Amino acid sequence: MNENKQYVTYTVSKDGIRTKIDAESIIIQIEEEEIEIALIPPHPAWKGKLTLSTGSAIDGRHEEREPGVQFVIEPGASNVVHITAKKPYKSF
Repeated sequence: MNENKQYVTYTVSKDGIRTKIDAESIIIQIEEEEIEIALIPPHPAWKGKLTLSTGSAIDGRHEEREPGVQFVIEPGASNVVHITAKKPYKSF
């Protein structure tokens, strides 16, 4: 069976030195929200793709029942995207 392999991941210091890390995922906290980046593709069809999750899709947050968090994706240069995780605006 073809097994999904973990992506090689590094931290990069200010002086550009890379240090390899061993993790199944990385969680980045931006203001009040979190974005999880899976380092092992969750399905063989997604091999070679970066899978980002937020809100209740993050492992350990499945029980959350508040309004879902959504990704806002903005294009930058041809090789850059800007991603934020935001709760939908409520208009009452």
